[in-house]
Amino acid sequence: MTQHRTALAALAALLLVPGTSVAQSRGGKMGGSKEADWNAVATKSGPGGPTISPKDFGNASIFKLLIDRKKDLKLTEAQLATFKESDAKLKEVNADRFKLLDSLKKDAKPRTSGTPSPEDEVRMVIASEALSAVARDIRTTYDDAAKAALPVLDDAQQKSAVALMEKYQQEMQSMLREKLGGRGGGGAPGGRGRPPR
Repeated sequence: MTQHRTALAALAALLLVPGTSVAQSRGGKMGGSKEADWNAVATKSGPGGPTISPKDFGNASIFKLLIDRKKDLKLTEAQLATFKESDAKLKEVNADRFKLLDSLKKDAKPRTSGTPSPEDEVRMVIASEALSAVARDIRTTYDDAAKAALPVLDDAQQKSAVALMEKYQQEMQSMLREKLGGRGGGGAPGGRGRPPR
C-alpha cells in the first residue's frame, strides 16, 4: 500500500506544475508565472494566425498515450474500456469550449493577405487572448482527467506510466506553443503590439 501511494504521489506531482520540465529544458518561461506565460502566447501569431483545433487536444491526451501503450502497460480489458469511456466524457465536457475555440480561432486570423487595418488588428489581438484563455481552461480539464486516470493503474503500471505522464506534459505544452503561438510568430498581428487603450 505504501509503494502504491508513493507511485501515485510521484505521478500526480508531474501534473502539479504543467510544462515546467519542458520550459527548463528549452530555456522558456512556461513554468513560471501563468499570467505572463499565457499573455505571451496570446500576443503571438504566425502569418496565418493560430491553428489550434479540438483534435490537437485529443492527440495529446493522456488517454491516447495510455491506450496506444496498452500492450507495454499490460492494460486489462476493464482498464482499456475505462480509459476509452473517460476520453469520450472529456470530449463531451469540453464540447462547448471546443466550439468556442473554433470560433475564436477564426476571429484571431487575418482576413486579408495585406497589412491588417487597426480595427482588424484589435479584433485579432482580443480574439487571440480569449482563445488562449479557452485553451487554458481545456488544458485544465485534461490535467484533471490525467490525475483521475492514475488510480485506475496498479503499482507496476504506475511505475511504467511515469514516462507517459512526462510525455503527456511535453506534448501538450509543445502543442499549445506551436498551435497558439505560431511556428514563426513573434509580437502581435501586424507587428504593432497591443491595441491602444
